[in-house]
Amino acid sequence: MKKVILGFLALSTILSACSTFNGAKAIKTPFRGNAYESNRRFFRSVASGESVNLETAKSKAILTANQRLAASVQTEIKSVTENYQNERNMDGNLGDFGERFQQLTREVMSTKIMGASLHGEKVYQQKDKTYQVWVAMELRKRELYKRIKQQAQTDKKLSDSQRKAVAEMIDKQIEELDDKD
Repeated sequence: MKKVILGFLALSTILSACSTFNGAKAIKTPFRGNAYESNRRFFRSVASGESVNLETAKSKAILTANQRLAASVQTEIKSVTENYQNERNMDGNLGDFGERFQQLTREVMSTKIMGASLHGEKVYQQKDKTYQVWVAMELRKRELYKRIKQQAQTDKKLSDSQRKAVAEMIDKQIEELDDKD
């Protein structure tokens, strides 16, 4: 019995040592795992906000999550644009295509992250009566690409060849999505 108790105490000490690092305690936050990470079909982000007012805490969390979504979109769009240009060897015939396409994307994103939805929300009230709100947001890639394509078709600053290039590039990206609805 004494060996069992000593073994349990040793195991308990090891486990508690694993949950701290340099005196800091690891905390488990909500919305972790594959269901809350970006993938082929969705851009996803998780964020938190704190305030003495519940609505303010929620607004902060949503704002931060949307900013993270926008950053993910910009990163992917830059990569898509560069890949497209490298594949096509544009030889300059589309001018400032890459820069213009990224600007077009920023315009779409700045109006509103079209189609972004709340994927999850958790609200905590702390001991000091402040609220901490965690949100998980998601944006379907297919919807974003369609919105960019639609915006490009009406953009007067794009030439016909640039509009055609945007349509080709977006159609190719939509084809590659694992998203058939």
